[in-house]
Amino acid sequence: MIERIHLDPKLEKNLAALRKGGRRESLVVDRVEAIIAEAECGRLPSSNVCNFTRNGEDRIKGCRKVDLGGGYRLVTLKQGKDLYLLFVGTHDECGRWVENNRLHLPLELIAERCRTISRSITDATSSAHPCLKNRQEQEEDWIPSLSDQDLRVVFSGLLGNK
Repeated sequence: MIERIHLDPKLEKNLAALRKGGRRESLVVDRVEAIIAEAECGRLPSSNVCNFTRNGEDRIKGCRKVDLGGGYRLVTLKQGKDLYLLFVGTHDECGRWVENNRLHLPLELIAERCRTISRSITDATSSAHPCLKNRQEQEEDWIPSLSDQDLRVVFSGLLGNK
């Protein structure tokens, strides 16, 4: 379970630049924001939000890259109950970032420069909780809207009247 999310200033700067880009870049920003929202609920992002890269990242212990689609990646580091979101960029940019930081990436320096978001722990039964609200919205989305005519056909078929 994730208790604290740490956002690197470089990540926030890159997200601001991507927001100014086109459609592909705005989808990348949306996916990163969805990952942050999942982390705020205390869990790693699900596979419908993003996928971790197949090969992982062996150059930095605990580091994983997330495939955001469109050739973009997110570099993350999970240490205990802390999740660090360090860098977002193209595949090549992320590869360079990892290579440049693989030998000297002390957690103390990272924690100092990052903005920390503590996970809000509220009553699990509260309807105001963002995690539960999102789950309720997803459950409601699958129900199609039916017209009166559709309902008449369905119920008349159930009763055997046509």
